[in-house]
Amino acid sequence: MASFDEKGLRKHIKEKAFFPVYLFFGDESYLKAQYVNLLAQTAVDKAFESLNLDRFDGKTTELRTIFDRALTLPMLSERRCVIVEDYKLESLTEKDAKALSASLEQLGSSTVLIFLQTGSAFNRKNGKKALALFEKFGAVCELNRRKGNELLRPLISSAAKQGAVLSPQMAQYLVSCVGDDFNALINELSKVCNYAAGGEITKQHIDAVVVKTVDAKVSDLTRSLLAGNFEKAYFILDSLITLKTEPNYILGSIIGTYVDMYRAKVACQCTGTAQPLAPLFNYKGREFALNYAARDAAKLELTALRACLDELNEADAKLKSTGTAQTLVIEQVMVKLLLIANGEKK
Repeated sequence: MASFDEKGLRKHIKEKAFFPVYLFFGDESYLKAQYVNLLAQTAVDKAFESLNLDRFDGKTTELRTIFDRALTLPMLSERRCVIVEDYKLESLTEKDAKALSASLEQLGSSTVLIFLQTGSAFNRKNGKKALALFEKFGAVCELNRRKGNELLRPLISSAAKQGAVLSPQMAQYLVSCVGDDFNALINELSKVCNYAAGGEITKQHIDAVVVKTVDAKVSDLTRSLLAGNFEKAYFILDSLITLKTEPNYILGSIIGTYVDMYRAKVACQCTGTAQPLAPLFNYKGREFALNYAARDAAKLELTALRACLDELNEADAKLKSTGTAQTLVIEQVMVKLLLIANGEKK
């Protein structure tokens, strides 16, 4: 019947033209939960929600039990809503698919049945049988992580509702620290708004309370090296090791940061801006990363960046060899990167 993205789903719920069954999946847990709850609240009379809204754990509930409830007429309300979380849709056998199809065919207009896949294991590739059934009898709603401006606008709006002002630049910085998981962003933003106690949110507010991702910490480490602050860089490395972050992952993130800078440096020398790289190297939706890379790369000559990449390549080879102290390899390459940034020979 239908397949919705976020915009189409929002319009559909507002129009209240409900389908008998919905399948929600995708890699954005926050959005899935938000829209499932919105759909349920819109479909069922709030005064009689306790009589007409049911939730089942699909991992432990039989199909017959789910449909016994879904086919029960609503009480004192126009519709009944049944939410099923994580039913084993990705592993449907032919027999299971036929049983599900027969059950879905019985649903009428008095039922809104919602299958919610909370994780990201279910996708279009491994759930073809289930997708075909839900598209036939109802609606498929794929909600994946927002990118770029799609992330910034709701963050700015959420800050305003909490009495704070979040500029687009600070929203970008928050995303660079936390990543694009919207649930994590909203949680961290709430902490920042409380800490800022109204008014405009600054970088200092974000740095003071936000739990940064490993990639964000590594970016801070790199900037410390570029600024000649080895003490701070070592402190960040020590915190990553304390958190049991894999050395290979730390070094890989450092390499990624220097690759970003090298690309941005070359692009800026050729075109005056790093933005042409966005569609070429998978920066779409996170163009701000190019802006940061271009800013940091301005502190080094292109030859120095090449030297940094050579040192990182050598460190990567050492890290993957046997008998080498992994933390020591990272500390050594950090010293070499610092010397290059200072214009000294290693």
